[in-house]
Amino acid sequence: MGESESSARLLFRAALLIFLVTIVIGILNGAGIWEPSHEMLLTHVHAGTLGWITLAVFGAAMLMFGGEGSRNIALFAVAATVLYVIAFATGTGVFRPIAGTLELVAIIWMLTWVSRQYGSSSKTTTQLGVLLAMVSLTLGGILGVLLGLFIANGSIPGLSDDMASSLAGAHPPAMLIGYLVLAGAAIVHWLLDGTQNRPGRIVMWALFAGGVAANLAFILDVDALIQVATLLEVAAIVTFTVHMWPRIKPAAWARQGASNFARLAAVFLVVGVALLVYVVQLFMSGELDPETGTGPIRVLLAFDHAMFVGVMTNALFALVARSATRAPHPALPWAINLGVGIFLIGLVADSDLLVQVGAPVMGLALLYGVYVFLTSMGKAPVEHAA
Repeated sequence: MGESESSARLLFRAALLIFLVTIVIGILNGAGIWEPSHEMLLTHVHAGTLGWITLAVFGAAMLMFGGEGSRNIALFAVAATVLYVIAFATGTGVFRPIAGTLELVAIIWMLTWVSRQYGSSSKTTTQLGVLLAMVSLTLGGILGVLLGLFIANGSIPGLSDDMASSLAGAHPPAMLIGYLVLAGAAIVHWLLDGTQNRPGRIVMWALFAGGVAANLAFILDVDALIQVATLLEVAAIVTFTVHMWPRIKPAAWARQGASNFARLAAVFLVVGVALLVYVVQLFMSGELDPETGTGPIRVLLAFDHAMFVGVMTNALFALVARSATRAPHPALPWAINLGVGIFLIGLVADSDLLVQVGAPVMGLALLYGVYVFLTSMGKAPVEHAA
C-alpha cells in the first residue's frame, strides 16, 4: 500500500469516528429528546464540516493525486481537528481561535500539497475541482479564524467594527457555497465519470467563481453579488446534471451498491442549489434575516443539511466504501436518504413532527453506515474511482 492510500485510510477512520459526534447530537436534537446548548450545536456543525467532511475530502485528494509527503499532513490534520472540536464543545473563549488557527495551518498545508501534486498531475477535471475546493476551503478557514477572534474579543485588531463583522459573517457562506458545493461536485464527477472534458472544467470554474462572488457579497455588503453567485451556481449545476445524465438516469440505478451513494449525491446537488435559490429569494425580499433569526430560518437549515448530508455524506460514503472490505447493505443508501428527505421536508414546511421522524431515521442509518465502514476498513488495495 502506498503512502497516499495509507494516509487516506487514516483520515477516513478519523473522519468516521468524529462523525459519530455529529450524528449523536443530531439524533437527540432532531428527535426532540435533548436541546443542546449553543456550544454543542456549534460542535455538531464543526465536527461535521471539518471532522467528517474535510478530513474525508483530504483523504479523497490523497487518493486522487497520490505521491509522497501525505502522512505528516494527515496526522497533523487529525490532531488539529480533534482539538478544534473539543474547543467548540468546551466553549472556552480564546481556545477556539487558537485551535482554529491550527486547523487553518492544516488546511494551508493541504492546499500546498495539492497544488504541488496538481502541477505534476494530468490535471483532470476532478483534480481541478479539488484544487479549487481547497482554495475555497482556505478562504473559508481564514474567515473562520476571524469569526473566532470576533466572537472572543468583540472586534478584530486593525479593522473597523463594520468590516470585522462583515468578514466574520462571510464564513458560513464561504464554507457552504464556496467549498462544499464545489467539493461535492468534484468528488461525484470523479466517482461517476472521471473523464477530462471542457463542460466539466467550466462547471468547476463556475462553482468557484460563484463561491468568490458569495464571499464578496457578504464582505462588501453588495446584495447584487448574491444574485450573481446564485446564477453561477444554478448554471453550473444544470450543466453538471446534463453532463452526468447518462450516469444518473433511471436505468443507471439498477446497479445496486455504493455507487448509488454517488448518484444520490448528484441528485442532492440539484436539491441543494434549488434550496439556495429559495433562500436567496427569501433574503432579497426581506422575509429572511439570518443575522437576527427572523423569518423561515429552517429553510436555511434545510440548505445546510442538503449539502452536509445529501451531497457530501453520500459522496464520501461512496468513496469510503471503496476502501472497505465489506459492502454495506444495499438498502443503506435508501434508508439514509429517506430520512434526509423527510427531515428536509420537515424543515422547509416547519413541521416538528416530520423533523422528529426524519432525524432519527437518517441518524440511525448513518450510524449503521459508520459501523460497517469502520469495521471493514481493511488493508486491501483501494478501488480507485474511474
